[in-house]
Amino acid sequence: MTALVRCLVCTAVLLLAAAGPALAKKQQQPQDIDFGAITCKEFVLEIADADEESAGIILMWLDGYLSGVSGDTKLNWKNLEGFSGALLDVCAKKPGKKVLDVAKEVGIN
Repeated sequence: MTALVRCLVCTAVLLLAAAGPALAKKQQQPQDIDFGAITCKEFVLEIADADEESAGIILMWLDGYLSGVSGDTKLNWKNLEGFSGALLDVCAKKPGKKVLDVAKEVGIN
């Protein structure tokens, strides 16, 4: 085997070895969330444990759900930020309430 081929094979093996953990992590699926059943306490703990991307996805899902209920078709980033903060504030004060009920109370203005 020539030195060039040996070098290419070694490089490929090293790249695959380095990519393995990243690929395994990427394949892990987060747990499903039943927003109709989860309490504010559980929701706040879930958000606190979530990475930034996962937390954003969760909040976007809630925004989409409420938009579907209300018929709102516009995504307003500032309102989403305000909604997220208000939702977490109210949930902190009402840990036993269902998060979806609090989300409907808070709404998106």
